Amino acid sequence: MWSKTKSWFGNSLTILWARIQVLAGLLAAFLMALATDPNVTGAIQVALEPRFIPYYVIAIGLITEIARRRTISRVP
Repeated sequence: MWSKTKSWFGNSLTILWARIQVLAGLLAAFLMALATDPNVTGAIQVALEPRFIPYYVIAIGLITEIARRRTISRVP
């Protein structure tokens, strides 16, 4: 089962990470579209405050680099 799962991502952690980012983006868009409750909307707005965006970008960059370095040593 694990080999089937890994093959779906082309045995690449970078591809897995990219798909996780796409899924997170879709989930965020879905939540924002459905958020009619002011408490839910407020919680989402607090999490997406502009002051946190640099930290999100740094974390995404670090995870992407780690994922890429993991597989770059295998390239001939």
